[in-house]
Amino acid sequence: MNQLLWKKICLNGTENGQKEFQNSCTDADTVAFRYLPLSNGYACYVSATCAEGFVGEDSITLQPKIAETSEYVAIVNHSPFWCSPFFGKRLSELPKRVQELIIYNGDKYICYLPVCDATFKTLIRGCEGGFEFFLYSNYDGLVRCDDQLAFVCMEGEDPLVLVHDCAQAVAELLGNGLALRETKKTADIFNYLGWCSWNAFMIHVDHKGLLEKAKEFREKGVPIRWAIIDDMWANVPPLDQIPKGGDFGQMIETMHQSKLYHFEGAPGRFPNGMRGAITELKQAGIPQVGVWFPTTGYWAGLDPEGEEAKRHAENVVITEQATFLKDQSSVAVAPNEEKASHFFDDLCSRVKEWGGDFVKIDNQGYHHIYRNITPIGQSARAIQRAIDYATNKHFDGALINCMGMPSECMFNRTSTVSRCSDDFVPESREWFAKNILQCSYNGLLQGQYYVNDWDMWWTDDDQAVKNSLCRAISGGPVYVSDMLGRTKPEIFEPLILSDGRIIRCDESATPTADCIIGDPTQSGKIFKIRNRIGKNGLAAVFNIDAQNRPVSGELSPTQTGVAKGDYVYYEYFSGECGVLKEGESLSVTLQHNDDFRLYTFVPYNQNGVTVIGRLDLFMGVGAVKSWDGETASFVEGGKIGFYSEQEIKIYANGTEAPACKHGMLSIVCVETQQKQLQVMT
Repeated sequence: MNQLLWKKICLNGTENGQKEFQNSCTDADTVAFRYLPLSNGYACYVSATCAEGFVGEDSITLQPKIAETSEYVAIVNHSPFWCSPFFGKRLSELPKRVQELIIYNGDKYICYLPVCDATFKTLIRGCEGGFEFFLYSNYDGLVRCDDQLAFVCMEGEDPLVLVHDCAQAVAELLGNGLALRETKKTADIFNYLGWCSWNAFMIHVDHKGLLEKAKEFREKGVPIRWAIIDDMWANVPPLDQIPKGGDFGQMIETMHQSKLYHFEGAPGRFPNGMRGAITELKQAGIPQVGVWFPTTGYWAGLDPEGEEAKRHAENVVITEQATFLKDQSSVAVAPNEEKASHFFDDLCSRVKEWGGDFVKIDNQGYHHIYRNITPIGQSARAIQRAIDYATNKHFDGALINCMGMPSECMFNRTSTVSRCSDDFVPESREWFAKNILQCSYNGLLQGQYYVNDWDMWWTDDDQAVKNSLCRAISGGPVYVSDMLGRTKPEIFEPLILSDGRIIRCDESATPTADCIIGDPTQSGKIFKIRNRIGKNGLAAVFNIDAQNRPVSGELSPTQTGVAKGDYVYYEYFSGECGVLKEGESLSVTLQHNDDFRLYTFVPYNQNGVTVIGRLDLFMGVGAVKSWDGETASFVEGGKIGFYSEQEIKIYANGTEAPACKHGMLSIVCVETQQKQLQVMT
């Protein structure tokens, strides 16, 4: 594809008068470009010099010559920590901090993926007459930008293939350990059902409450296999001044203004320390426990007079501001890989000594506080490498990254699991629509590199079944934050095997290709989230219309990312099933926001029987281990379905198993605890 032609180039906000931009940078106040051809696109590297020194986010701006009117979706870093989709038709209306831009021109898609390289970070924003790239380092006074990878641009007919190819190209070009999700191993802990203390307890999290919740799970027969002791556990004195039943906003404000005194449990709430709490939590039936902490120690850093600041005096720096406090300095971990490694190694080793099995490290998108201390590419690489080093050393990579969606974090991390949305808000239909958009569209970028974590939820929420379905198809961990006494065990039944294992999809869920462009809350169309398990496709279909109107649309197997061909389809909630020949699709209408569907597509066996899998599980097709035309093996027995257009008999251990028709007449269902069945026609 053709390289962009530049309409305007500015240094420090002032237009560069040079008419022909060079391939090399030799003089003061010049810009140079190096283009590397890629399959269906190219990578653009930028070099520049500025004798007076680059300043602020307008250090280098590049406005291409491009038509302003184009239908697009942008992945926007809407806060220092999170991303969300933005839909539009005029490029000049793009928000300020775009991390990926996908443009549809009628027959092809173009993807621009800006990058954070070793020193400079590139983003996209709208400007008069179109959009522009802007490069900055977060370190005023640098006089050179040396051959920094600014962005990758590719075009293609399938946007899902396109974003994957762009992500792969960036990983290869950066050469810093960044890797695609499909090459990574997920810690076994996250293959099971979990629970988090945050929405359950918040400031009231304590030893006693944790044990009460573990007892409830045990009595209700819910196989929770891991728990996170989340925010508010630590020795942060101002937290103890927050009254019970106080205003939520005031609690959050106090949190964000507070600093860590000592990396140990708050004495009043954890009288036996964190070791005592974790030990008893495991004895109460939750075998693996993780501990939350932020990169900054606590939200506003370390208390200068506290135990941690003294303990890590050689590993910290004083910044001009704390993460949430613009007018207050902060004691934070130094943006130096060796010092940061000492810091995170120490914290993780103490969690390990308490009996902890993993950590959740929050507040990762905080690098703005290192302004004029270290360039953003260097600070991010140092911190992310230090986090990955410490968690690999102590927990074999069992880590949930959180609040780390800005590109400096995303492009410098080697670990596997990362949150992809703002915090869960219980009992809110509006939040559900926001969350499903954030998480699925963030699969287009972050999900290419990481197992996307869609966050916790409640089983007694009005949105509980929809939330559970989203987590099932997400390809990420599944965990709740139920309050005391409020867990509904039946909500878990479609999600897990008997031992608490989840059946994980192969990818991070994304919208189907035809849903990527255009706002699903306004389009009048069904919103489809896709994933796959092996050669089998999965689609969760929702109505998220902002006016709660009926929506309609078409759904085909190939929209889920599987190969062309004939497929048996099965809809979980209605039992509807049938065969779709290649090129055929289903017409789906959803009447209101609480109307939703789950479709499984299994390659059709024209000469015999098609095994659909467990009909009682959302991701039941993943329970099928093997099928050779005569013998089917399963991870676990249960309500198992076969599609056949002729009479079949099913045998378990040589004895015919009672079978019944399920839904449409071609589904034969058998309930058995056997893991291996023989099928005879």
